[in-house]
Amino acid sequence: MGKIDIIYLESALELIPKEIIKKRKIKSNSSILDINFHYKDMLKLKDFKKRGRPDIIHNSLLNILEKPFVIDGKVDVYMHVYDGRVFKFSNDIRIPKNYDRFKGLMSQLLIYNKVPPNEEKPLIYLVSKNLDEFLNDKKILLLTENGEEHSVDDLINIALEKKMPIGIGAFAHGDFNEKTKKYAYKQIRLYHGYKFKSWDITCFISSKLMEKAI
Repeated sequence: MGKIDIIYLESALELIPKEIIKKRKIKSNSSILDINFHYKDMLKLKDFKKRGRPDIIHNSLLNILEKPFVIDGKVDVYMHVYDGRVFKFSNDIRIPKNYDRFKGLMSQLLIYNKVPPNEEKPLIYLVSKNLDEFLNDKKILLLTENGEEHSVDDLINIALEKKMPIGIGAFAHGDFNEKTKKYAYKQIRLYHGYKFKSWDITCFISSKLMEKAI
């Protein structure tokens, strides 16, 4: 099997924004925005329905990292977050299973742009300030409910043939931003556009990659 990149797009992951910090009179924004705790404060935020869901990227990562094809370097995993930055996960990383520990790790990442902060070879680190810089004129295969119907096998074969990243949305509601859509070589839907969770889509892809990697 050749090399494949998977990028989680517009991940609902960010530090508590300044609007909420000011309202709550919080001294620092070192905590992750979580709709479970900040729902009322989020109601007036732009795109609030797409934000504050770190559980989505957490569950998705648990279904793709630590797999043989990632450890062997056949698949690289990236995360594009709400403010536009793109991070890469090392191939041997073990993501915390505990949700609170995961949020603590992500808080550290968003503050320092790498974790651990003082390591020369961090487990997660910033690779680009935005998608444009990350893709560098390349296109992506964008998974969406309104795309062209393909099987998971087709998706992986196209990614290998075209050498294009597979883009998976990691937010709860709404659609990709137009800025994100412009990077799509092709918009692809799986299983007739059924509204699966991001981690379900990840699981389907992970299972097929496992078959191909063996």
